[in-house]
Amino acid sequence: MFRTTRTISLGASLAACVWFTASAAAGTAGEQPMEAPEVLVAPRRVPGLSMNADRYPGNATVITRSAIAASGAANIQELLARQVGVFLIDQQGFGLASDGSVNLRGVVNSSRTNALVLLDGIRQNRLTGDEVHWQNMPLAHIERIEILRGGGATIYGEGALAGVINIITRQDGDKPVETEHAVEAGSFGWQRYHTGARGRSGRWTYAVQGTRTLLEGYRESSESRGTVVNAHAGLELADGLTSRLHMLHAEDVTAFPGLLTLVQSQQKRTGTNAFHGFNTNEEDQASLDVIAGPVEGLSAVVTGFWRRRTQFSKDTINFNSFTVTPSHGASVRGNYETESAALSSLFVAGAEGSWDKATAGDPGLGEDGESTRRGYGLFAEETLTLNDRLTLSTGIRMDRSRYEESLAFPAFEGTLRFKGWSPKAAVSCVLVPGAMTAFASYARPFKAPNVDDFSVRTVDFVGNPRLQPQQADTYELGVRGSRGVWDAGLTGFYTRTDDEILVNYTAFESQNFDTRRTGLELSAGAQLPRVRSRIAYTFVDAEFREGAFASNTIPGTPKHTLSAGLEASPWPGLWVGGHWRLIHDFFRVNDMRNILGGADNYGVLDLTARYEFPEPNPWGPGEASVKILNATNEEYGTFQSSNATNLTGAGEAPMPPIGMLAGVRWEW
Repeated sequence: MFRTTRTISLGASLAACVWFTASAAAGTAGEQPMEAPEVLVAPRRVPGLSMNADRYPGNATVITRSAIAASGAANIQELLARQVGVFLIDQQGFGLASDGSVNLRGVVNSSRTNALVLLDGIRQNRLTGDEVHWQNMPLAHIERIEILRGGGATIYGEGALAGVINIITRQDGDKPVETEHAVEAGSFGWQRYHTGARGRSGRWTYAVQGTRTLLEGYRESSESRGTVVNAHAGLELADGLTSRLHMLHAEDVTAFPGLLTLVQSQQKRTGTNAFHGFNTNEEDQASLDVIAGPVEGLSAVVTGFWRRRTQFSKDTINFNSFTVTPSHGASVRGNYETESAALSSLFVAGAEGSWDKATAGDPGLGEDGESTRRGYGLFAEETLTLNDRLTLSTGIRMDRSRYEESLAFPAFEGTLRFKGWSPKAAVSCVLVPGAMTAFASYARPFKAPNVDDFSVRTVDFVGNPRLQPQQADTYELGVRGSRGVWDAGLTGFYTRTDDEILVNYTAFESQNFDTRRTGLELSAGAQLPRVRSRIAYTFVDAEFREGAFASNTIPGTPKHTLSAGLEASPWPGLWVGGHWRLIHDFFRVNDMRNILGGADNYGVLDLTARYEFPEPNPWGPGEASVKILNATNEEYGTFQSSNATNLTGAGEAPMPPIGMLAGVRWEW
């Protein structure tokens, strides 16, 4: 828990900030209005504009393109796992973080994300199980990632129980033609090839990029191959009126080896179990943004999208599933912004609606069930900034969803309706201009159940159509600062969730539980001319509030997560360093009674060396890199489960031993 003295001290600082800000505003109220600054205090969800994490009244992170390139991460899952409050699970043990699940602030439920994930403004969480197919988002395609922790997702969408991960792909360039190419190869048959072109000419912007990935895998039956292609086209139709078209095609075939028992893992970590097979995924997505303004402070965005997803799974014990999830939707968002010397105001309001469908079963034998969801949301948010020092933000969101269900496991046919309100209030104050900001927030996000919560087809597990939606009271208090070459942040949070949906293995179904999570997030970094460092530590105490498991720790949620990186440049252009990730003190998935002892803690060290090509040179900007994965040869598994009774039926996904990646990237 947080110490009372710290809470009082920070609260007093916020109060003092209000007084000083009001005094300063009184002295400037008579000045003339000024132009709106380029720095964005609050998110607008306007394509092409980035939020400013330093001014956001909450714990947020913006990962820029340059930071992505310098990270040396193999994929987006690995990059996200280095951020404070983020936990990565690889259920299959493919290696190189393929098919991993990303969770925020200890909200962990198997493959489900419980954070709202957007790609170019379109929801990526699947209707069936809330899973996100991260393979569709190669890092080479990404321009920026915005992470908003907690429940302040009023303008983003329903389902952000733990926060928002907003991903924006590369969509244009500074010159008529810019190209980028990359080749990478490594252990376990890893190969990746990337090429892309982008640019702008007159009123037009464009980008096309494609990535091909091949992987033989560390374990038997863990090979994968996939292709992702993104295309964008932008046109300035008139002054103040722009359109942007986004298209995505992705397909992959990935084998899964299944979980091993402890005995099997000790005998042969590279083996499979009886439940192994392959998944075939294909996705097409298209969306169009029409952006108007700003004109005298007014701007608007109209977005329409269409998406088709197909997934076919087959394993050796004849459990086959077939999912078709066509969906489409539209949204309209409006912004009204005013600015004076003493006070600025940003009002954002909008509406969105979507239609999704999923069918399950073997396409050759008929369907096992069908789900259709229709939903809409209305939202409004006001952000006031006084004297460029004190920011107040309030918002409200209402969501309704209607599920038409025809399920086989369990047998259920009918209509399910859910409705929820999501209020938000936040304040931030600049304690030391340009150096330190304090913030506090409250939000109550709403999240309806997923189809897999209602209906699950396994040997001994069925769904539960009686489930209630989840709602979480989230409180946040923090301070962040930067000065010259360093930056740091400290955030405490408390989340009290009503009716959280978790799999209860002792009852063989998904059930609602009342839970609470208390946590602390600490991050710090330094950017010196020859040394770069970054550390992110997360503490989460996750417990059941009441019921049969009251006061027990929620399984699968680590109490301590530490990510630390250090990089040095012995001579110009060469950077060598390492990244270490420690996961400590957690219970195996499904061990709700906490009777099986703690899961195995682990720490993984990766070493990197990068050489940035000096300019000018015949090849243009670029770099060559070498990466040693799991340099200490740690035997570990990010996913460790149980049958809730004993360790005989425990399941593990062993991760790869020491390995290597090498690659080259260049631009023309």
